[in-house]
Amino acid sequence: MATSCGADANSSWMENMPPQLRCQPLKNIAIPGSHNSFSYSLKVNSPVSPCSPDTIRNLVSVFGKTACKIVHNWSVTQTLTIKEQLNCGIRYLDLRVATSKTEEGLFFVHGLYGCSVETGLGEIKDWVDNHPNEILLLDFNHLYNMEVKDHQYLTQQLQEKFGRKLCPVIDVENVALNVLCEQNWNVIVFYHNNHHKENNSLWAGSRIPSPWPNTPEPTKMVNFLEANHTRGRDTSKFHVTQGILTPTGTTILQHIKSTLKGVFSVPAMKNLQFYLKDKKAGPSNINIVIADFVEMDGFIDCVLAMNNST
Repeated sequence: MATSCGADANSSWMENMPPQLRCQPLKNIAIPGSHNSFSYSLKVNSPVSPCSPDTIRNLVSVFGKTACKIVHNWSVTQTLTIKEQLNCGIRYLDLRVATSKTEEGLFFVHGLYGCSVETGLGEIKDWVDNHPNEILLLDFNHLYNMEVKDHQYLTQQLQEKFGRKLCPVIDVENVALNVLCEQNWNVIVFYHNNHHKENNSLWAGSRIPSPWPNTPEPTKMVNFLEANHTRGRDTSKFHVTQGILTPTGTTILQHIKSTLKGVFSVPAMKNLQFYLKDKKAGPSNINIVIADFVEMDGFIDCVLAMNNST
């Protein structure tokens, strides 16, 4: 499958949007996102991360380091770095964070442990500083084994990195590009834990529903997305469409020498684009769309093109 992402393709697409779209709430704009955004940084020799399925844990307990390579192959969902993803046009990041029993600090995780939160947020900060008219949505939707002090540390890191660039919780109808840029608010943080109540720059996770197809079968994924689209979404919130396939333990065992990308990337992207072909952006239509391996087959351009049909 062809890739389609140049070094700086779509790096300023929000800044370049026409005036009639810049005044639209972001919930009405089609926004490309990445699934498990920091998974490219996973370390093959790291411990298994919290909340990994029993299948993964059993595999590692039996086969040790050999199994860790298999887990890595099936946990990596992105090959582009954060900077590369953002330069290609990604504006929504799917973030999973956990503490570690072997190291101090917080880390991005998915099956295994990746880079530290401090390092990852630093990379995002550097990009945001160089793109003052672009808006990022950071969705901390899985927070594992974290105590109050860990939530406080993560909040501190967000404040240190982004400060006044964090968009406070406001009426979602006012979250439009022109308003955000006027206020120099470049980062919206969604936080799926009650700790969000302690900080007016953390948006509740309930403000951004993200139904999960949870299937390895492309047809079932499309049927799930169509059913949700037909039912309609809450127009007072953001909304994430998950165009992803999820392997089962059986899937992994059947393709134990392959990778998530090798088995699922082509059918997932093909069927996601089939689903999106007659969709458009708008208040009750498509908002955020996430995928694995976002550089593939014109995914980002496909999502952005829906803004031309509003």
